[in-house]
Amino acid sequence: MNSGSVSVDNAQVQAGRPRSAPKRRLLSDSAYSVLLITPAMILILIFALVPLAYAINVSFRFADLTSPRGIADFVGLENYHFALKDNFFWASVQRTLQFAISAVVLEMVLGIAIAFLLNEIKWLKGIARSLIILPLAASPFAVGLIWRYMYHPEFGVFNYIVSRLGMPEQNWLGNASLAMPSVIAFDVWQWTPFVALIVLAGLQALPKEPFEAAELDGASRWRVLRTLTFPLLSPVLTLVLVLRTIDAVRLYDAVVSLTGGGPGTSTEVVTFYLYRLGLRFFRLDQASAMSLLFLYATVVFTGLVMRRFMRQMAERTRAKN
Repeated sequence: MNSGSVSVDNAQVQAGRPRSAPKRRLLSDSAYSVLLITPAMILILIFALVPLAYAINVSFRFADLTSPRGIADFVGLENYHFALKDNFFWASVQRTLQFAISAVVLEMVLGIAIAFLLNEIKWLKGIARSLIILPLAASPFAVGLIWRYMYHPEFGVFNYIVSRLGMPEQNWLGNASLAMPSVIAFDVWQWTPFVALIVLAGLQALPKEPFEAAELDGASRWRVLRTLTFPLLSPVLTLVLVLRTIDAVRLYDAVVSLTGGGPGTSTEVVTFYLYRLGLRFFRLDQASAMSLLFLYATVVFTGLVMRRFMRQMAERTRAKN
């Protein structure tokens, strides 16, 4: 039998077979996507939206847990009026802004510098990234306790270093003028690697063609940084700035583990003051009102910055098209 007849027979056999029916999909794409996000939405509802609604309700009521009345009558905007006139609250806001501005600026500068250094090295990049991420892998409270012993005025490592350098030893956490810089130093040590890794990822994702053209034109390194690198990195830098600012203004773990808000109230930031007011003095109404004002200010700041960020992204998309 020749090959032509064999191919004809195979074709006839295949033609005689019934075609298998297409498999029916159990879920559509929209139903499958809803199924995937449902667990996350349930967690957000339980741990975010329900407590937020409860806090809003409490902020409009009298809620002194030391009183027999407990959470009682509706008092309108009285708690918000108290929050706006509370000098201790505004002093904690001032300390929070002082910490956030100082820490975020230092972290951005050091993180960008470290990212550029890591981007230039040719060998052991993976090991360098693994080592630099170690501070992020530890619990802030646990590491804060270790730093508290490092700051100890008698047997701390920092006083040992300054004594070896011939400088006077300091009471780092007991001196009101040194306590906040000490907390800032701890936060910078822990969160600079986060900035460095995000900026490094942005550097490695930049297109090569503009930099090759600038090199052919003989552009200086400073001009390349000013006209190419930083403008192209601006979306990444904006995102990192927003994330670090939001995280810095809600500082709590470092203050609790290092200073407990002291000495006096020199390191009492907003979150620690709200904890003290709401869970030590049991004035949940006033603490809820202050926390909602704090949340509103954070959302407004984030919205303004992200609006500019989204406008830049839209302009870049239109330019590419």
